[in-house]
Amino acid sequence: MNLDRFRIRGVWAALAACMCALLFTGCQTDSDTATAVPSVKSASVLGMDFLRSGDRIRIVFSDIPDATPATDEQIPEDGKLTLPRGVEINLLGKKRTDVEKEIEDLYVNQKRIYRKIKVTIERLGLFISVGGEVRTPSGTVPYIAGMTLTTAINAAGGCTEFANRRVVQIKRANGETLKVNLRKAVDDPKFDIPLYPGDTVHVHRTLL
Repeated sequence: MNLDRFRIRGVWAALAACMCALLFTGCQTDSDTATAVPSVKSASVLGMDFLRSGDRIRIVFSDIPDATPATDEQIPEDGKLTLPRGVEINLLGKKRTDVEKEIEDLYVNQKRIYRKIKVTIERLGLFISVGGEVRTPSGTVPYIAGMTLTTAINAAGGCTEFANRRVVQIKRANGETLKVNLRKAVDDPKFDIPLYPGDTVHVHRTLL
């Protein structure tokens, strides 16, 4: 009888130990999974989803009786635009779809100009200006996601034999100016500066 009780207690102890181990393992797995989930708000995603100075956009108004023609605008450095009927808005750093809703809210709920309005913002062709000592100095190259200094220069045909590769100038749409050593950028990706729509790249001529 005592032996049976001892065996029963042993079984219950083993079951309890298994339960504790499973609980511990489950908690550890949840923790590991949580830390392994990558952030969706990476710099590249934000760079393409959000409006910045230098972007060219087309604003289309619809669902109103006196709809104004679509307007093509370039976002200025301060990001502020004046829309029809004197409505002002700041577009800088905002997501395109969020700006559409904000404009609709301004016209309908805040200004009460219309009972209903539909606003659509189209992003026009995005470009990088590349000039100076490049083989095909057409002035602009189409912007693609993830474009860097070296990819922009390659899109312009590469440097000429007279190019000063030690100092290449990048001018941002907001006026910021950077000087980059192209030789280092080619050898080491960490020096290959990312570019954004509206940037200007100038490859200087080397001094002989």
